[in-house]
Amino acid sequence: MTADDLKRLVHLQEIMLGQDDLANKIAAVPAEVARFEKDLLAAQETMEKERAVLLELQKDRRKLEMMLQDVEAKIAKYQGQLSDVKTNKEYQAMLKEIDNFRAERAGLDERILVEMEEGDRRGGQIRALEEALARKRRLTDEGKSRLEADLSELRRKADSLETERREIAAGIPPVLLEPFLKIARQRKGLAFVAVRDELCGGCHVRVMPKLIQQVRRAEGLIACDSCKRFLYVPDDAGRAAPESEGSSAR
Repeated sequence: MTADDLKRLVHLQEIMLGQDDLANKIAAVPAEVARFEKDLLAAQETMEKERAVLLELQKDRRKLEMMLQDVEAKIAKYQGQLSDVKTNKEYQAMLKEIDNFRAERAGLDERILVEMEEGDRRGGQIRALEEALARKRRLTDEGKSRLEADLSELRRKADSLETERREIAAGIPPVLLEPFLKIARQRKGLAFVAVRDELCGGCHVRVMPKLIQQVRRAEGLIACDSCKRFLYVPDDAGRAAPESEGSSAR
């Protein structure tokens, strides 16, 4: 294995991890769209419930108004018949009926007033809900448009990474690529880990200086004794390993 092979393998891993991240983001978009739609549906349902309540109030008020008209007609009828009454007893009885109807009329007037006030209150709530729903619908449309744009960009990046992955993988010998892919599948995409400060970047177990030197010289795929991930030394890592090895020899 050459140093270039090692660099290609590490870069391939970076690409594959990037692909996994993009795949997760792409998979999350439908749930975000559904959340927007769910919130909008909830707002619509709330407004429809308020409209249904207002409609029932309006129906009740119309019934009360019809009852009031009927009572008004009876009062007018009895008042018109007062002049035809022949006895004082009948006259008093008719006056009592008129008083009863007037009391009923007063009760109906009060109920109609209460229903009107409640209807006005509900109507105001519905207007506020309609305005809120219009804003929610606008935000939903904007959110879905933004998510669609994000999804297109994520897919573009995913296609670009796939092209790059194929190109890099094609330049890696199968004898190196196949073990790498096997470990990557077993370790959630993390087949290679960096050695820093003589520690494995995967399990943080100490790596012996002699093994670090083998890794530096790219002497094949060298795995951590503990986590079995392949090791590499990044270009920005310090060069303390040779001194540590020398110190051990002394």
